[in-house]
Amino acid sequence: RSSSRFVDLDKQRKIKCMGGTPSLSSIPNTIKLSMLNSGLLSFDRVKLEARDENNSLSQTIPDRQVPLKFFLKLCEQRKKFPVLFKLEFQTAIKVENNSIRHATRKNNLEKNQNQKCVPYDYNRVVLKKIEGVPDSDYINASYVDSLLKPNAYIVTQGPTEETVCDFWRMVWSENVSAIIMLTKTFDFTKVMCVQYWPASKEKDEFYADINIAIVKEEQLANFQIRTFRIYNKSEGGPSASRDILQFHFTEWHSHSCPFSNAVLEFRRRVRAVVGNIITANTVIGPMLVHCNDGGGRSGVYLAVDANMELAEEEECFHLFGYLKKLRQSRKGLIENVDQYKFVYDTLEEYLCCGNSWFPVSKLSEKLKSKSLKSPVTKVNEYQAEYDQICKQTPRFSIGDCAGGHRADNRDKNRDVLCVPPDNYRPYLTSFQGNAFTDYINAVFVDGYTKPREYIVTEWPVMKTLGEFWSLVYDQECAAVVVTCSPPPASQQYPAFWPEKRKQSVKYGPVFTITCKASKQYSNIKTWEYVINKKIVSLTELMAGVKAPAKSCKLFQLTCWPMGHKVPTSTNSLVELMNMVEQWRAKTEYGPVCVVSPDGRSRAGVYCAANACIEQVIQHGEVDIFQAVKTVRRNRPQLVENITEYKYGYDLVLHYVLHYLDKDLKEKDKEKEKEKNTGQN
Repeated sequence: RSSSRFVDLDKQRKIKCMGGTPSLSSIPNTIKLSMLNSGLLSFDRVKLEARDENNSLSQTIPDRQVPLKFFLKLCEQRKKFPVLFKLEFQTAIKVENNSIRHATRKNNLEKNQNQKCVPYDYNRVVLKKIEGVPDSDYINASYVDSLLKPNAYIVTQGPTEETVCDFWRMVWSENVSAIIMLTKTFDFTKVMCVQYWPASKEKDEFYADINIAIVKEEQLANFQIRTFRIYNKSEGGPSASRDILQFHFTEWHSHSCPFSNAVLEFRRRVRAVVGNIITANTVIGPMLVHCNDGGGRSGVYLAVDANMELAEEEECFHLFGYLKKLRQSRKGLIENVDQYKFVYDTLEEYLCCGNSWFPVSKLSEKLKSKSLKSPVTKVNEYQAEYDQICKQTPRFSIGDCAGGHRADNRDKNRDVLCVPPDNYRPYLTSFQGNAFTDYINAVFVDGYTKPREYIVTEWPVMKTLGEFWSLVYDQECAAVVVTCSPPPASQQYPAFWPEKRKQSVKYGPVFTITCKASKQYSNIKTWEYVINKKIVSLTELMAGVKAPAKSCKLFQLTCWPMGHKVPTSTNSLVELMNMVEQWRAKTEYGPVCVVSPDGRSRAGVYCAANACIEQVIQHGEVDIFQAVKTVRRNRPQLVENITEYKYGYDLVLHYVLHYLDKDLKEKDKEKEKEKNTGQN
């Protein structure tokens, strides 16, 4: 009697706490979700009644494996009710905490970067003890299962000065297959991780008994691939040396999420290499994954990788179940709801886009098949790809583009609907007077091998001629590419460069441009310039600051008439691209400033085709789909129609048929020259 009386009183107390409102059992789930989304219903109340299965929202949580054919519906539901991400995440992370006795020992506390991300005792990596050194078997690292394989990963924190030798001891003893690094060494004024490899190929580094040398380095826009040769002096003999690859994702800042297609490309490169190692050698250790503290970013990568592996084997995902498994394996893996949502977004993109790359040897064959219309959808593959890109192109709010919408910058835009987001625009740093701001309508665009390789801008108006040359000077642009040839003396498109040799023209109060040389080819004109800057800031004058003269080369394509969607000569555009790259090879490889008539047309094609050509040379692959997705990240209007999209393929085909063999031979000669120089 007393126990039943207590239950009745407890129910009455809960109803009072909820303001006397009726039970949730009478409210349908869709309405409950809408109320949660809008804040009309609190999470506390949902938790309070969650014990009753009829009232809880537990049925909306996918606690079993989800077949791929149903996953997109799950994503649509979460786009409609984003609160489901929070509900799912908070439910999954409610796991029992295991013992962390070793991690909290006095000798080991200083070995942890973050006391919230430490290994549990039951699955920690145990190092071989060093005689006379207490707790020398401890390192902040945990074994973590994938969805198919036990101990598939080792998750660890980024090495510190105190733990870098232990890090390499672990890599050696665990026979690690690859190192996945997801942090910069320095980010947001904070050291995230020490550089635990040599600074150059010329000099080896020693970490106790282990010697590290760099064999090879490859740079791509979002990540770098390094091959290390490890030699263990304590073992000796031929087995004391082995090679290991490090995949370093460089564009994943702390407390943010990167672009999904960049992570998918990164994962593809990792899996290709690890797959080759497995094929060549059956005895292989786990992949080692680390960010700064072995927490959020590491967990995101594991969730993406493990679920994609499961999809490839069993055609299903298990996000919720794997998040629970991750949290049972190590504290802090997938740190917050935003990171969990990013895993959903990345897997959705993987399903929607699939593998869009193909070997260059199949280019002609692929282009023929892409032109054929599907009997079901009545559109060809070009159109289907472009429609998919448009669906996944990000949208920016006025707040995202606040700089361009400021009153003093509004008339610096040709089109107020085509304004750069503040996070991705170049800021002008040269002082030209109090009437000038740091704004110009321009955006950074990633290339294939370098981030921010291009700057896309519009043809300057009379008011922004000084700002244009400030952009070129401040960002140290090696080349300016003008993709159009408007009528001379046009008021709509004012001239912004001197055309005659030795002619000097002043643009704005600060910059004087002098023409050193000019040449004319078939459909292409080039000019070499010296940019002189006058110091007008009183502070800089008093400090004795001097502005050095800088050089750049301007390339103009004259066979792309105004109003035409594509140029009249594809060969001329490909030749111009080649000329620009040859010029950049002689300089510091600064960014290329690509000038579009309106800031949107033509420039996207140039950047995407260039990136794709680099991929052809570097890896023998073609992927226009991902190249266009990349250029549209920061300016959704680039590659603005299907004609431009298809023309990107035509440019790559023309390059492969007429230029590829010659460029590959030149690249082989350069490699041979570097090799001989290194031997000498």
